[in-house]
Amino acid sequence: MATVRPWVLVGVVLFLGVAVASAAPASAPDLAKLKSQLALAETEHDKLAQIEILRRILDADPQDTKSHQALIDLWLDIEDYDMAQATVDAWTNAPAGTVALTHAAVLRYRDQDIPAAIKVLRDYLAKSPKDADAWTALVSCLLTTHDAAAQVDALNALIALEPSPIAYMERANAKLQLRDYTGAMADARAAQKMDPDSSAVKQDMPTFERMEEALKAIAPLDAALEKNPKDVSALLARAWWFRYGGMNDRSLTDAQAALTILPDSIMARIAAARAQYLLDQLKAEDALRELSIDVNKAHSLEAAQAIVTDDLALAKNPKDAKALRDRAYALNDAQQFLLAKRDAEAALAIDSKFAAAAMEDLYATEMLGQDPAPVYRRIEEMKPPKDQMALAAEYLGEYYLRQSSLQLALEFAQKSLDLKETERALRTKAAVLNRIGRTDEAKAATSRADAIHQQ
Repeated sequence: MATVRPWVLVGVVLFLGVAVASAAPASAPDLAKLKSQLALAETEHDKLAQIEILRRILDADPQDTKSHQALIDLWLDIEDYDMAQATVDAWTNAPAGTVALTHAAVLRYRDQDIPAAIKVLRDYLAKSPKDADAWTALVSCLLTTHDAAAQVDALNALIALEPSPIAYMERANAKLQLRDYTGAMADARAAQKMDPDSSAVKQDMPTFERMEEALKAIAPLDAALEKNPKDVSALLARAWWFRYGGMNDRSLTDAQAALTILPDSIMARIAAARAQYLLDQLKAEDALRELSIDVNKAHSLEAAQAIVTDDLALAKNPKDAKALRDRAYALNDAQQFLLAKRDAEAALAIDSKFAAAAMEDLYATEMLGQDPAPVYRRIEEMKPPKDQMALAAEYLGEYYLRQSSLQLALEFAQKSLDLKETERALRTKAAVLNRIGRTDEAKAATSRADAIHQQ
């Protein structure tokens, strides 16, 4: 709705009051002229002019129902709820539906009293259950609440009177909250069939298609958990699919069940934190500070399965350096770099010469934006194979490029290339060369990177 500056509106109202008070009752030709002016104002979308003309029309013809309704609609449209209420109160023969809808709008938008607005609409609909506009207003109010059951009930009535893609998608979303997944999918498909180009369908349909995909994947996990309710791997796989399908409350339930069975499961903690974040139960900054979990980062099912496999191995032997390194790798893959760094450092505390663990530490350190040079020097002292050393230098080249330390970026990119030619190191080198004006050398490095990419 448009917003009108209060002082402008007050001026218009005062002007109208003076104009109406001083005007003589309009004759039939005058009314015809006013209605012609109203039509022109409507064509030009001049709402304030429409209001002035409608007030003059009603001054001349107080029984003009259409003009009364149009004036109330305009007051609501420009968000002058006091005038909307005053106008409907002054209309002695106002239809009950207009009274209820206006009063509900005033309560909702001016008074911010949605429960009172809902009561007004429900009281009216108890007497006039076939008023689609009132049902639409009630649905709109209910959608601001968490009462999904009431939303479904109201949408049932609205759809019975006036089915529309928007109403079907709204009911689908409400059913989703009630875990009526079959019903939600049916409503989403009904909306799509009615109008596949509807903005509501285009906006929400991907969510329901993901849910449909998730439900198919969940079916065998349901069967597995029926046989063994303590299968942590199955619980966390199902939690992943529930989250993928937008069923975040059920994802949280499974993650918490997994934590009950395996309290030290990192994957269960990540799944629970992410579900809580998506349910608005946990702030991202709190998750990062208190749990070292970045809830903004999604992860693949493969990464989740790898992490839980290592969780189970470490539950049997917390000093398993290889399992710690493997979990650090999977956590890096899941973009949980704080947790990955912790595991990598724990593995190195057990085996100080474990180069693969140091590589995970290096990658996590780089991705956290911390200086990776100390970890790199530690890897150098281990004298790992050329491939690992090349990758370590590649990581540093990328880090220094992001830091705009161009000389160091070029130095480490070249160190990496001296050990093993890779596309990533060539592209880092080309980026640095471009930035320092050595464009011909940059083109040569890019061409070589492109050739490797095509192999």
